[in-house]
Amino acid sequence: MNILFLFCSLPNLSDDKSLFSSLIHEFKHQGHNVFVSAKGQNTSKTELVEENGIPVIRIHSQDFTGVSNNFKKALGYIEYSIKQVYYTKKKLRNQKIDLIISHSLPPEIGLIIGNLKKHFICPFYLIHTDFTWQDAVVYGYFGKNSPIGLYYRYCERRMLKLSNYICVPLKHTVKYICNFYPWLPESRFRVCQFWQKSFEIVKNDESRKKLGLEGKFVAIYGGSVGQAQKIEHMVNLAEAVKNNEMIIFLLLGKGAKLDQIKNMVHNKGLKNFLFLDYMPKLEYLQLLSSCDAGLIILNDIHGSPNFPSKTASYFNLQVPVLAAIDSEKGYGEFLDETQTGLWSISGDIDAFKSNLLKMYNNPTLCSKMKENELNYFRGKMTVEYAYKLINDHIKSSI
Repeated sequence: MNILFLFCSLPNLSDDKSLFSSLIHEFKHQGHNVFVSAKGQNTSKTELVEENGIPVIRIHSQDFTGVSNNFKKALGYIEYSIKQVYYTKKKLRNQKIDLIISHSLPPEIGLIIGNLKKHFICPFYLIHTDFTWQDAVVYGYFGKNSPIGLYYRYCERRMLKLSNYICVPLKHTVKYICNFYPWLPESRFRVCQFWQKSFEIVKNDESRKKLGLEGKFVAIYGGSVGQAQKIEHMVNLAEAVKNNEMIIFLLLGKGAKLDQIKNMVHNKGLKNFLFLDYMPKLEYLQLLSSCDAGLIILNDIHGSPNFPSKTASYFNLQVPVLAAIDSEKGYGEFLDETQTGLWSISGDIDAFKSNLLKMYNNPTLCSKMKENELNYFRGKMTVEYAYKLINDHIKSSI
């Protein structure tokens, strides 16, 4: 098949390990002709380039990732959406496309797909990753029935209506979506956790030695430090166990709330909480593989189902999950079913502490979690599995 991938943010395809680039490479590896349309990276013009043997339309547009001003971000998404439709049709005007694959960003993806499906006359496969308007309403950015709320609800409804196939990471996500759109048939959905290209890291203690952490129990968080993550709970957990010198917390991240978290740690005088600067990906994975617990922390007011993509790295590298989440439904149920980690409701520091100490005091439990993680990853979280599930989903309706 000739397959068009649409993304608003995508690293250069010389990197074949990220979530979506690994899937693109897998489709190419399986014999499909693949084309990509995505935002340019530090480019001054829109151009069709080749990355790792794959034709990519890199679209010049103003930034919308890492932008703290929500109004500018919204305008950036709209500009990008218009340009993506125009340049994708222009650059691929003589190309037959059999299938379009995209995730649920930008929020206007439904408007983009409506135009491109009509142009290429082909089905659309949605990898559902984001609930834009639901999360924005929860965080107070706008009201559900405000003009901007109605606009984003229209965009989401359009996206789902145009989707011939929908892939979601959790069973609960299907129920959540269908509560808003009961006319969607459940047969349109498949469940597939976010995948990762399998890799091996030779585990050693060099990373720990550099940080002076030999013999310590290390809980790590690496990623965004924003409103959705509620890293304050990580700080409160560190304070709750500060008298145990053997437990250390590591934070590698960036985001709008990083300075606030640093001030919080400083004001509490915590010696068991360390901030690490950016490090090369391989070095980070080496450090991660040596840690004893991988943290997942979500804001307690977060209402939509969430499957943190870092779960794949935790499973691949056998790092047991210690989670503070907004609801037992979805991710909590997943951890229970797979027996790969412990979770508590976000904000319940006593329960968070209890789970941490349960891991700290029970190496046998952690060893079993590591074994379960690797087995589950090899069975249902590789990019090969994701490709097969998507391909079989498409074939089932032909």
